[in-house]
Amino acid sequence: MFKGLIQFLKSKTFFKHLAIYLVSFVLICWLIISWLSATTNHGETVVVPDFSGVKLAELDNFVSDKNLRYLVIDSIYDTKAPNGTVVKQEPEAGAKVKNNRTIYLYVTSILPPSILMPKLIDRSLRQAVAMITTFGLKLKNPPRFVPDQCANCVLNQLVNGKKIEPGVSIPKGTIIELVVGKGLSDEEVAVPCLYGLSRNQALAKLADASLSIGAITFDNPKDSTSSSARVYRQSPSCSKDASINMGGTVDLYFTTDKNRIPASDTSSTNKNKDEDFD
Repeated sequence: MFKGLIQFLKSKTFFKHLAIYLVSFVLICWLIISWLSATTNHGETVVVPDFSGVKLAELDNFVSDKNLRYLVIDSIYDTKAPNGTVVKQEPEAGAKVKNNRTIYLYVTSILPPSILMPKLIDRSLRQAVAMITTFGLKLKNPPRFVPDQCANCVLNQLVNGKKIEPGVSIPKGTIIELVVGKGLSDEEVAVPCLYGLSRNQALAKLADASLSIGAITFDNPKDSTSSSARVYRQSPSCSKDASINMGGTVDLYFTTDKNRIPASDTSSTNKNKDEDFD
């Protein structure tokens, strides 16, 4: 039997069938590779364009000549970007992908998300200001100070001049007006030094002193949305004997040029200024 197998392996019939099998195998592999190349565009890539700022209504036209598809998968609330525009994409712009690849997009929501109005009444002005910021709301400046035995206490919370109860659903970014007690006397408080502080830091420090921000001016209007803008001037100034009626306002001037910020006698203010500009 073994001798017969050896003779078969040496025969022309064996080599004929072997050749047929090899040719068939190569042909099948070639057909599979050709089919895959045709259906998957093997080796063909396109560069992902930058979708940032493109409006929803313009997306179809934007991708029409780019051999790409898109899918909006989420919306993001961003007050600094126009509603209904792309703010993020995956893959990122400049990446190389296959033809007809789906690009996943994040757009700004047309309507702000809703939140439940927090309870600010009976809290200190500083606590209320911190909560307003945490909840994504905005504070109407200056707060309304009224005579009350509880100085610096929040007595009421208003939206568009009307009282709003805690727990009511409101859009994120809603402007909240606070009614705050200023005591029953014409008490004066020292004017704090605000040099080198950001807007939020200045607001918190003024709240501690039962004061609020008055007029706000930027030396460069383009810096009005910059997080690095700092106080370089205030009115009234924070001289040694400067004081103002409780509930009064302090006008602030902001800049992004740290060289314009005067030195302060308060070491913590200097520390904040140096750290925030680093």
